[in-house]
Formats: sequence, structure tokens, C-alpha cells
Amino acid sequence: MIVAVDATNLLRDDRGMGRYVREVLRRLRSQVELRLVTQHRDAESRRGYAHALGYYDAPLVSARASGANVLWYPWNLTHFPPQLPYAVTIYDLAPLRFPHRSPWVRWREERRLRRAAARARTVITASEFTRSEIVERLGVEAARIRVASGAPAALFQPGEPERLPEYLLERPYLLYVGAVEPRKNLSTLLRAQARLFERSGVPLVCAGGAVPESPGVHSMGYVDEPLLLSLYRGATALVVPSLYEGFGLPVLEAMACGTAVVASRRSALPEVAGDAAYYVDQPGDVEAWCDALGRIENDPELTATLRVRGRARAASFSWDRTAEVTLEALQAAAAG
Repeated sequence: MIVAVDATNLLRDDRGMGRYVREVLRRLRSQVELRLVTQHRDAESRRGYAHALGYYDAPLVSARASGANVLWYPWNLTHFPPQLPYAVTIYDLAPLRFPHRSPWVRWREERRLRRAAARARTVITASEFTRSEIVERLGVEAARIRVASGAPAALFQPGEPERLPEYLLERPYLLYVGAVEPRKNLSTLLRAQARLFERSGVPLVCAGGAVPESPGVHSMGYVDEPLLLSLYRGATALVVPSLYEGFGLPVLEAMACGTAVVASRRSALPEVAGDAAYYVDQPGDVEAWCDALGRIENDPELTATLRVRGRARAASFSWDRTAEVTLEALQAAAAG
């Protein structure tokens, strides 16, 4: 089978979505013929794709000229008009559940999501939670939706934090990994951290989006994988205060490193973390976070239990299985 893949965001998406696509493509290339399709035509993009082509061993073509049996859109939307039977991956409905732009932009996003899902022969998503949302909000039949969960990359394992900044050496800290968006509920965590830092002196390290520096808060912005690995390994706990997640890959990455996780009991997070996280039932309550994080900082027995459970939980997710489900979805789309 020949599979054309929308590579539009392949070079620039370093978040969970990009990791998902790259991990799946690594595995699909041994089972199908891949063709990368993009709307980018400028020389700089071409040079970047030339590097990716060597990595994925796939030519860069137009969808019409690909000779493919099926087209896969792995970025939530159809970036260009489909000219083949296609499958689309929809990670979550965050643009609809937590719109932070104009009503017109929200309307446009919903229209594009609806159109992409309605015309797809199969829809792929990362959790049963998002599957139910797609059925409810976009009106897609449940039978057309396949759940292909993410997994931690192989490098995320317990070990020494070899690349920590000097100010984090030999001291406990809490870790937040993610973007700065309203749905991430970071403002509540920062208010809780301000109180906690006065009591314990344990800092919060934020990796991902740019967070304003304040007493007890260190913002590192975007970090590469080796530094992220060290941050996970050295942290007392990963803190996930989100109000809405379609999956939550940092949860599994931290668990795979043997790090405790404290998370909101919201959206897909309980589905991903199972019984291996310490949950906050009221994620908008600053005092609830103070209580939860204070317990993690002062209860080594609880933290040790979460670490053991977390490693077992992370090991139950596999990129091989993700690729297998994705391939089944693409085969179903090709067959009609």
C-alpha cells in the first residue's frame, strides 16, 4: 500500500503532535510506501524537507501525482484539498472547548474540523475521551473513529539528570511541561506555587512556553529532549494542572523516567495516568493544589509509590501499537 502523508507541519511542530507523527512514520516506513505531501513551495522549506526525506526515505510529491492508495492528514485539519480517500487525525477539540480568539476564528475552526471529519473515511484520535467528544460535537459515527494512543519515547528512562542547570543541582523542584494557554490552567498553579514557595522554598521549573519569572518560578522556555530528560529525572514531581487535554504525553514521559505525577482529574488525564497519579479534583482551587503539592513534597512514601506505579503505567503504552492502529485505520480508509 502507498500512503501519502500531509507533511505540512513536519519540520516545525516539536510538541506532542509532532512527536506522535514522527514516531508513527518511523514505524510505517517498513510496512508501506510513504509519499510526503506539502503545500510549502519555497526553497527554504524544500531544503528542510530534503533532510526529512532522507530520514523517512520518502519522496516529496503532490497528492495527485503520488500514486497513493490513501492520504493521511495527521495535523487535525486538511491543509489542502484531498484528492484521494483520506484519514484524518484529530488530537482534541481544544479550539472549540477553549477558544481564546475571536468568535469568527472559532466558527472557522469548527467548520474546518467538521468538514475534515465528515469527509474522512476514518478518523484517528489519541484517547477514548476525545473519541466521545468527536462523536458528540462533530457528529462522527463512533465506528469510523480509531483510538491510537501516544507513548513515551525510548530515551525517557530513569537515570541521573546529567544536564540540569547549576541552580537545580542537589535540590528538590517541581516541574511543569507544556504551552501557556488558558486550558493549561497555569495561572492557578502559579498562585499555588507562590504560597508553597514561602513555606517550603521548593521552586517550580516551567519548560515549554514562556512564563514570567517570579520568586520560586524558573522559566526555561523551549528545551531540547536531552535537557527535558534531565528535568524529568531530577524533579520531585511533574505537575499537570490542565483543565483540558486530549491525551497528555508529558504524563507518560515523566512516569517512564520514574517521576511522580500530580494531575487534574479532568478530560483524558485519568485515562492516561490511571491509578499512577495523585489527582486534584478541583483544578481551579488554589488551596487544593497547595494541599496536593505540599503532600508530595512531604510524603516520600506516597511519592515512591507513585513512581513505581508510574513506570508500570508508562510501560503499558507503546509506539508500536500506536503505529499498528494507525495502519489499520489507513487500510480501512483505502478500502472504503
